[in-house]
Amino acid sequence: MTLSSTDTPTSQTANSAIVFDQVTKLYSGQAAPALDSLDIEVKSGELVCLVGPSGGGKTTALQLVNRIVDLSSGDIRIGDRSIMDIPAIELRRTIGYAIQQSGLFPHYTVAENIATVPNILKWDKARIKKRTSELLELVGLTPVDTWLGRYPSQLSGGQQQRIGIARALAADPPVMLMDEPFGALDPITRMAVQDEFLEIHRAVGKTTLFVTHDIDEAIKMADRIAILKPGGKLAQYGTPAEVLTHPADDFVAEFLGAERGLKRLALTTVGEVLAAKTDSESGLQQDSNSPQVESDLTLREALSAVSAAGAHGALVMDGGSHLGEVTLHDLVNPPAGAVGARSVEGGGS
Repeated sequence: MTLSSTDTPTSQTANSAIVFDQVTKLYSGQAAPALDSLDIEVKSGELVCLVGPSGGGKTTALQLVNRIVDLSSGDIRIGDRSIMDIPAIELRRTIGYAIQQSGLFPHYTVAENIATVPNILKWDKARIKKRTSELLELVGLTPVDTWLGRYPSQLSGGQQQRIGIARALAADPPVMLMDEPFGALDPITRMAVQDEFLEIHRAVGKTTLFVTHDIDEAIKMADRIAILKPGGKLAQYGTPAEVLTHPADDFVAEFLGAERGLKRLALTTVGEVLAAKTDSESGLQQDSNSPQVESDLTLREALSAVSAAGAHGALVMDGGSHLGEVTLHDLVNPPAGAVGARSVEGGGS
């Protein structure tokens, strides 16, 4: 991965918090608001997921940020500036926007799609070429020269989504808006693209507002989660661990589902459990069925592997190195201290 000095996250996200201040949107002809007095802050460099059932105002909240739709009341600030004090076109040029099915221009090549906003901003050709190459490397499409001249129809769904992310990042915006960006992908591709995007987010540190209908995706991706009720009311706002451990009400508990306890296992890795175990704790009685799991696997993923193998635990690996063992008991009831950073404080980028 290669980023130029101007593309580092430090200066870009220093003051890029998104603040919703009693934001309401009432569409003409509707009796009830689509979004009702939303009051949250997305901190600089943080990834926040908006989740909830249909009619909760998730996409409306996203579209209000870049003024695709206009506020009815309240205010939205990016850094210390109200979006209403910024001309709409100027505002949109400073916000990356990625949507479901990528939204690529079919008659543009990969290079032309990525360069859309830089061309509008009248960057010189050398700068655009350098940035395009950097972004293709960032989203894992290398060698770069093999992708530049391709058209969207020549790409798989996952590749198109990667180009959509690259295009959203092209002008190095401090803020990213993502509306169900992986919703159209098959489950295997979706998981891979999620992992790659999380790596990108950690590398570039953009303040990101991410809409999804999938609570499992939100738990995996988010530093904090905003759960919206029908009618656009905020039901709860907190880290994945907070909403899973302490649902605010029956609506949130029902939305999280009956497997809420299992979902919590996605917040801690096998490596964290292994590090928290003491020498006095009993180890795994190895058998031929014990699967090997990588240390960065979540407890939920490791538990699935152990269950599928019909084993009593797993061997923890780091590449080809054997680090130790975890038992079924370790996975279901991790020892004290085996808590991932995201479980405690949201993990911010």
